[in-house]
Amino acid sequence: MKQIIPFILLLALLLTSCKGPISVDPELKTDGNPNTIRLFPENSRYLEYKGEPIILITSAEHYGAVVNLDFDYKVYLETLEKEGFNYTRIFTGTYIEPVENIFGIEKNTLAPQPERYISPWIRENGKFDLSRFNPDYFKRIGDFVSEADKRGIIVEVTLFTSIYAENSWKLCPFNSVNNLNNVGDIGFRQVNTLFNAGIQEYQERFIRKLVAELNGFDNIFYEIQNEPWSDNPNLTDYVNSENDTVYNRSWQKRVELANGVATDWQEWVASTIIEEESKLIKKHLIAQNISNFTYCLDTLPEGVSIVNFHYALPEAALLNQGIGGVTGLDETGFMPHEDLLYINQAWRFILSGGGLYNNLDYSFTAGNETGYWAIPESNPGWGGPGFRKKLSYLVNTMAQVPFHEMDVSDSVLKETDTKMKQFGLRKSGEFYLTFLENYQNAKLVPAAPPGDYLITWLNVDTGERMESKKSLKKDASITSPFKEEQVVLLIQKIE
Repeated sequence: MKQIIPFILLLALLLTSCKGPISVDPELKTDGNPNTIRLFPENSRYLEYKGEPIILITSAEHYGAVVNLDFDYKVYLETLEKEGFNYTRIFTGTYIEPVENIFGIEKNTLAPQPERYISPWIRENGKFDLSRFNPDYFKRIGDFVSEADKRGIIVEVTLFTSIYAENSWKLCPFNSVNNLNNVGDIGFRQVNTLFNAGIQEYQERFIRKLVAELNGFDNIFYEIQNEPWSDNPNLTDYVNSENDTVYNRSWQKRVELANGVATDWQEWVASTIIEEESKLIKKHLIAQNISNFTYCLDTLPEGVSIVNFHYALPEAALLNQGIGGVTGLDETGFMPHEDLLYINQAWRFILSGGGLYNNLDYSFTAGNETGYWAIPESNPGWGGPGFRKKLSYLVNTMAQVPFHEMDVSDSVLKETDTKMKQFGLRKSGEFYLTFLENYQNAKLVPAAPPGDYLITWLNVDTGERMESKKSLKKDASITSPFKEEQVVLLIQKIE
């Protein structure tokens, strides 16, 4: 693995060490089932679903839709569909959070009320029997995935997660005080390692059971573990040192990977999924959560097709665009409650070659499944209907371009001002799409050959669009109709 490099050296890195898009075998991970979500055969930066290239974009609830019996997931999924989103992420019940919570999250969907947590295992007299699965749980998770499928929504099924703190460990079925199975008395940081006493046997049973139960669905992929570096960290770099306003927590200054003890266990989980699916009809993609912010991988982890980052900087996508799989931002939050902090993050990441984006949206709660709950200032993330409307502009824009045929480019416009930043995709001579920041004093010269083009400007905050046809000559400049600091530019060749 390589260390992170400063942003100003990214272009040099991309030219010298990062590979271009990698084509994959059309049957990869499908075993003859082309409708199952898979890597796009001609460009492995992206996914394909039912024969069409797809980017996953959403603003989704806090992963408790299945395990919290008070959450009406049908209303929630209807809301995502109505608002134009195609993706959600769920936890599977191997972990829940206490009602009094550990992160300052009010009305946390992942913190069900007592007796409203539905577990994968039978519970009798207050204790779980890890040798007996709960049929009601598997009926509920199957119905959730089925309802998502009806609405064209892809489900990221996160099998395990770091446990973070003792008050969550007190609720965990794997804690020896909570089960009947004599798994051994260990600390929570050992749970997702190969040194977890008798827990591994029951983790394996659960993996195999869940994989078998969900095998018939096309609209899922598996994530091994959420934030594995939290319980078993390895510090690799420091980031965000210049911005204490947006990143004011100590962990927001660090890049941590899961250490070797944790990655050995993750490799075992992936191999168990693959081995179990070898007996079954359909094969599903596996994702691995790499780190916060960014990291440059030399290669995909064994058996993995999607590498996920949390709170990701655009470098996470830029640096990993050539590894042969999808780079995702499957959780963001912990920034101030300002729409554009998150909206800009989404545009930067997707236009840097990212293949999925999920904003953690706390406006979805039990009783507020339409996502209209007013998020209090204390909650460590953002969302709501106004925010989701702005995020939908990104969804709609990506639907207008052949992103799967486009190259990542930081020079859709010729560089005329060093303060200007651009994050873009281009199909030379045909389509140019870029997100611009600090562009007002720059001379905006498209790096497109002379010809007739449709030029579209988009205000990412209001959704206002301005279109015009223009005959571009060599080194001709164009002018934005907007005065905001950020704007999106789409240039399309007119035949």
